[in-house]
Amino acid sequence: MRVQISFWSRLRLAPRIALVIVGSLLAVEAVDKLMPLVIRPPDVMFMDRDWLLDRLEEYHSHSLKTPAAERMARLQDLPAQQWLDVATPNAPLDFSHTERPGGFADLHQRIAKRLGLTPQDVVIRADDPDDPEYSRRPLVIILPPLPIVITDVFDERSANMLSSDLRIAVRIGPEEWLMVTPKSDGQEMVRMIRNVALPLLAVVLIGAVSIWVARGIVKPLDDLAAAAEKLGRERELSLVGDFNTPELQAIGNSFNAMQRRLKRFVDDRLHMIAAISHDLRTPLTRLRLFAEYLPDPDQRRQVLSDINDMEEMVSTTLTFASNRLKNEARSAVDLASLAISLCDTAADAGCAIIYDGPDHAELTCRPVAIRRALGNLIDNGCKFGSRVVVTLRASDKEIIITVADDGPGIPIDQREDAFRPFMRLESSRNRETGGTGLGLTIARDVIHAHDGTITLGKADIGGLLVTVTIPKVA
Repeated sequence: MRVQISFWSRLRLAPRIALVIVGSLLAVEAVDKLMPLVIRPPDVMFMDRDWLLDRLEEYHSHSLKTPAAERMARLQDLPAQQWLDVATPNAPLDFSHTERPGGFADLHQRIAKRLGLTPQDVVIRADDPDDPEYSRRPLVIILPPLPIVITDVFDERSANMLSSDLRIAVRIGPEEWLMVTPKSDGQEMVRMIRNVALPLLAVVLIGAVSIWVARGIVKPLDDLAAAAEKLGRERELSLVGDFNTPELQAIGNSFNAMQRRLKRFVDDRLHMIAAISHDLRTPLTRLRLFAEYLPDPDQRRQVLSDINDMEEMVSTTLTFASNRLKNEARSAVDLASLAISLCDTAADAGCAIIYDGPDHAELTCRPVAIRRALGNLIDNGCKFGSRVVVTLRASDKEIIITVADDGPGIPIDQREDAFRPFMRLESSRNRETGGTGLGLTIARDVIHAHDGTITLGKADIGGLLVTVTIPKVA
């Protein structure tokens, strides 16, 4: 059951889009503000510059005095381990020196001077955080000698040495380094996941809402396009439903009104054609009776042939106008057997016709309508060509039937006109072939009613190639 919010359904497109944009931004902002309640922000560690220099000197001194095998155990016993992590990496350093002016440049010189090292033997990595709240590691603020105004700490980053990833390495041997970092709080991975997940969540949230709104706009347009396509295929009304915006609802109402006017217009003319065709049957019957009494056998045969042609025209016109082929119930049909039967009938009538395909191919369809459509295509091939080839190919999804002849064919610019009712192209306007101009029209109506396609092309044997594709329905 679909639930509609009356307030939302009355809104036009512009305020809907504005509300969605504002709502998405508010939702992202709310998530951003609630995130610190779930994942606590990084610790902020204040260090006095001189205290840090003393600790580095202490670490450096003990490292030089202690054998390498005992060095780490000795360093971890120092009181500064409460605030600092220390390591002696055997591999080359995985970071390079960060050239930052101001306080860090001064700190670099002070460390080298205090430890009696060259500036090349001291490496400092100090990242300047764009947003301290989203730092992965604890924030470190190295303060010059007090007093200092705390509110100026974040504003004067260069003087107060603010860093989100502070690493200080000093050389203790030709290939040995001592690396000191602020004590970790163990939340680095969680914060990294948060920093990645938050933008993704914002993108997903805004994308989901945008897709929801876009679908609300596009789906009615898709329904309108499908209804227009169906209107071009069938004579029955294809009304569109209630749309969820006033603009689209107005379009839908206009489209439905147009369909009703078109159907009324077409139905009136088809009823007129059907009435005329029906009324012609009585005089044709009289003419047939009178023709039986003509003394000249040749004249009698010619008149009866003309009457038969007229009766065929009347019958075909009534079939087209009544639309009864589309109202037939569907049932399972062996389309291959049907095609073989139609080919045998055409061969008995003197047509040189060949069937190429399987012996069985089942399709759920309207049997009489399909027989009429395929019969029309085969009759056309036999009328305009001396040789006809009917092929059938079946797959799990569809059945493809082609009817090729070696007749004059139809030029490319006239192929669409060939499907128009009562249209007889120049190549067929002769007394031998006759016809009403409704064969291809009826065939296309039937194929389209089965959600299939019918196209005209050039056959390999020189004439017209008609290709019919009918999907299989479950």
